[in-house]
Amino acid sequence: MVARLSPRLCHVALITLALFLVAAVLAAPYEVSPGIAQAAGRPKIAPALLVQMQAGPRQRLPVIVLMKPVNPTPGGNLDQSQQALAILQAHGQAFGALPIVNGAAGYANAVEIKAISLLPQVDTIESDALVGPRRPATPRNPRPTGRLSSLDVREVNADRALQRGATGRGVAVAVLDSGVAPDRDLTQAGNRLLASVSFVGTSDPEHPDKGGHGTHIAGTIAGDGSASAGQFVGIARRANIVSVQVLDANGRGRISSVLAGLQWVLLNKDRFNIRVVNLSFGATTPDSYIRDPMAAGAEFAWRNGLVVVAAAGNTGPARNKVETPGVDPYVITVGSTDDQLTLSLDDDTLAWFSGWGTPANSTPKPDLVAPGRQVVGPRVPASVLDRLFPNHVVTASNGAKYFRLTGTSMATAVVSGAAALVLQRRSDLSPDQVKRALTTSTQRFGRVAPAPPPGAAGAGLVDANRSLSGQAGATFSQGHRPADGLLRALYPALYGQPLQLRDGSFVSWLTATWDNIAWDNIAWDNIAWDNIAWDNIAWDNIAWDANGQSSSVAGDNIAWDNIAWDNIAWDNIAWDNIAWDNLSSD
Repeated sequence: MVARLSPRLCHVALITLALFLVAAVLAAPYEVSPGIAQAAGRPKIAPALLVQMQAGPRQRLPVIVLMKPVNPTPGGNLDQSQQALAILQAHGQAFGALPIVNGAAGYANAVEIKAISLLPQVDTIESDALVGPRRPATPRNPRPTGRLSSLDVREVNADRALQRGATGRGVAVAVLDSGVAPDRDLTQAGNRLLASVSFVGTSDPEHPDKGGHGTHIAGTIAGDGSASAGQFVGIARRANIVSVQVLDANGRGRISSVLAGLQWVLLNKDRFNIRVVNLSFGATTPDSYIRDPMAAGAEFAWRNGLVVVAAAGNTGPARNKVETPGVDPYVITVGSTDDQLTLSLDDDTLAWFSGWGTPANSTPKPDLVAPGRQVVGPRVPASVLDRLFPNHVVTASNGAKYFRLTGTSMATAVVSGAAALVLQRRSDLSPDQVKRALTTSTQRFGRVAPAPPPGAAGAGLVDANRSLSGQAGATFSQGHRPADGLLRALYPALYGQPLQLRDGSFVSWLTATWDNIAWDNIAWDNIAWDNIAWDNIAWDNIAWDANGQSSSVAGDNIAWDNIAWDNIAWDNIAWDNIAWDNLSSD
């Protein structure tokens, strides 16, 4: 049965700006300086954005404007995101509100960005960074594919979990990716593709995954093997899938599209029982997760009861190149093993491309690893990946055509499937507890293989069967400082609560403001997160469709305001820029 959503229209009113200030700023000669405006002791304009401004002063750059939380009332974050949208309309080009981080996304050139930075209500201005594939290093051990048959399922003991009745039934996984096609492995034995929405500006409901990546991910999570008579299956073969398209056919997106997708998931998580969010992509982050908008969005979802599983990135073998949002200490970050095409774990190694390290202010990453080399999943005929890599087509015993891909993206999908199995059996677990269950029940691997660098494999190889009864009694709380974006959104809910500082003193809200609270010194382990008034953080009136187009959760697409993808400089990133284990010996 298809559910439909009515369009959520909202008329955004332009705020009146001081004309003399605007005129003075626009008339002044452009000069890049980290000290143009300061926010709580740091530059208002992100350092990476300053570099882009200096390189092209007249070029309009993709930006995210983030507002100071000043209104501790229900819906205040929506008001501030609409204010940010209005500022971008006055100083550049706006295309979407982002109340999940108290901001909005759009374009602005150097002079416009400088003008925005001088507005006192603006907290920071960040680059709307590129989200998409990264080129991994050349394979260290090129080899033919051999015979592939859902090795990942057996290596993580999902087949044993199935014998205990764990299938993921009733649990929905939101796949933020290039879209998900209605593949037989997701629809034939009962349609488990519950909803499809898009935040990439232009999309084709008749071809919901022109890239092919998202469908492969969804099948790795929840494919039931209908097309291959059970030869190729996913980890949680009865879990539901919600498709949230945030990458285009070539695998290109922006942080803003991911944040918009997360907003939609948060609004609809109860409707579809979404418990897991799969993020099989990443973006480079030049700074700590604390300032990173995408990490903040992932944390917001986490604190709202969603298990967020993110890829460490195909950035190995060098250390300290983990991508965002995998840099965030709270989310489950997944690296990849290379199983050498054998079921034995003894010869498994850490995949040469698997990202690892300790991001600034965070915990060592990844949190755990999963099989990620030559994983077989559903194929989307004539998709971009299908056309680029015809030698990656895998033929099942009954003649059905599948597709193999390599990367931490695939490993991430394996762990998302394992999380769905845990939540089917233990639906009351919080994201922290699911993380604990997964990371305290891992397997050893590589007994006869070269050992990975210390910490590069996290807690070890995921075990979907043992995690069903893994330790989860205590909250898996790292006590790390939340990202700024989460704090901005949380401000209305935190306001009025006693916040203990590490020196034993308490924050007094009578004198506290966003700028003078020492957020780094809060004893976050003492916060009763379960008592947070989440109802004070709402955005039910988001203008999902400023163009007045019809919206649907089952095939039609939500157009995210006036996003102008054709104007984005993509830096030549595309699926064909990736060495997808494309070996001549295959």
